[in-house]
Amino acid sequence: MHSKNMSNETFKTDHGNVPNLTEENHPVWKQMIRPVLIAKKACNIVTGVELLPVGNGVALHLPQASWHDRAIKALAQIHLGCCDELLPLIDHIDDPMEMWEALRDRLDNASKKLSCTQVPQNFTASRPSPDETVTQYFTKPIAFRK
Repeated sequence: MHSKNMSNETFKTDHGNVPNLTEENHPVWKQMIRPVLIAKKACNIVTGVELLPVGNGVALHLPQASWHDRAIKALAQIHLGCCDELLPLIDHIDDPMEMWEALRDRLDNASKKLSCTQVPQNFTASRPSPDETVTQYFTKPIAFRK
């Protein structure tokens, strides 16, 4: 059974409560959703370690059906685990690995944006020293970026 609570901060899985993924909690969310995906035997599908068995024939029917079943479970867990603001990024995706990567790419970009805001904040907080030229002072953002 899966359900989001009324506060939209966590969702209940068969394996415990997991906080909804937001822009701020990606590392914690990954730690908590991983055991759920492992229990669903879907973690390797999400990470791309296990790919859909290819080929035709009776011998592949069961492994392919099993993979699809576990992939659907992974999609559901990831979807249920996202805050409403992130859902538009993944609503159109039906591959669990692509869904995982789309969220990772978004969250990586968000952390880069946060870093970029720190450069002007550090520059604004810095004070020019009396022996420093104007040119030296205005080259500080380059040092902050590094």
